[in-house]
Amino acid sequence: MVTIENVIYPEIPLDAGLIQGWKDIPIRKDGSLDPLIPLGPLSPEAGFLMTSSIYFGEHSNSPYAEHSNKLEGSLLTLFARQSVVHRLLVAEQLLPAGHHLLVFDAYRPYQVQKSLHDCYQQKLREKYPARDNEILESETQKYVSLPSIDPTRPSPHNTGGAVDVAIVKLDQAHEEVLLQIRSHLTDVHLNIAQRVGLEMRLSAIMRRHARMLDFGTAFDHGGEKSALAYYESKIAVGEILTDNDMLARNNRRLLFGIMTQAGFQPYFAEWWHFNAPESQMGAATAGLSYATIGAVSLDESNKTHEHTRLKIRQEALRLQRAGDLAVARTALQAEILAAIRETGDPKQVEDWPTEIIAPPEK
Repeated sequence: MVTIENVIYPEIPLDAGLIQGWKDIPIRKDGSLDPLIPLGPLSPEAGFLMTSSIYFGEHSNSPYAEHSNKLEGSLLTLFARQSVVHRLLVAEQLLPAGHHLLVFDAYRPYQVQKSLHDCYQQKLREKYPARDNEILESETQKYVSLPSIDPTRPSPHNTGGAVDVAIVKLDQAHEEVLLQIRSHLTDVHLNIAQRVGLEMRLSAIMRRHARMLDFGTAFDHGGEKSALAYYESKIAVGEILTDNDMLARNNRRLLFGIMTQAGFQPYFAEWWHFNAPESQMGAATAGLSYATIGAVSLDESNKTHEHTRLKIRQEALRLQRAGDLAVARTALQAEILAAIRETGDPKQVEDWPTEIIAPPEK
């Protein structure tokens, strides 16, 4: 057991999240009861959750921020089912003081899922040219689910019922500033320009000062070391863990503990991936006989939200590029420019290691 600030987190069972046949779980769908809603900036329900849209390349830590790695169809906004968002908010509250969830991915459009799947499989084929297609497909699907347009067999992220998360930690001084900004953001009289300015400052505190806990691998590492119970399995066969290994094990236990307490189901191959029990994979892991959410698309309110986020980002990047010559002509531009001059590059991240998902070098 690992004790962190008087909260006990259990060992991760060796078979946690290990499931087969989850695509055969029937879906009794009623999406109207559990719509996609936005996380992060400008979200009415989950604005306090820190998001970094990895596959869009939102921040400098994302390998997809490079033009050559851009994924067509990727979204700046992270969306998830409402039930998933509510569980994330519970998980955030379960964390020790100064610790916060960092959400890298949630709902994933089919086009992005296909790009990730095909890229991983191609790199696997280059590494192991003698392996047949069935073995390559099986190995690929440990890390990237098969993209599907079959409504009875959607990939987990395409349902809005899967999330990829890590934990970051702020020092006490920056945590206090963060809490002050959060308090200001509860003011119902804020206009959108004021909200954007505050949210940019909130983001800057996290991007520049929140350090991601050491989980033993970067996010999206595509090898066996990413397995949820990797360190537990070493202990089970009598191996002695190094201090760094024990730290990574403890951090995985912390993440596993708060996410499962909040109602999520784990996935055996990735320490960062968790499923809602309403999804096929989550239902199978939880021992349920059916799922209640299937594949989903953005509705008009989601598209409007994404459009607004993109416009604000474009404005921020334009003003940032202009430097000292930047001029604000609207209230929104004035708030954005003030935030940039106070906090710097809105894309810059100091920590939060990530990788392009691919078979490991060794």
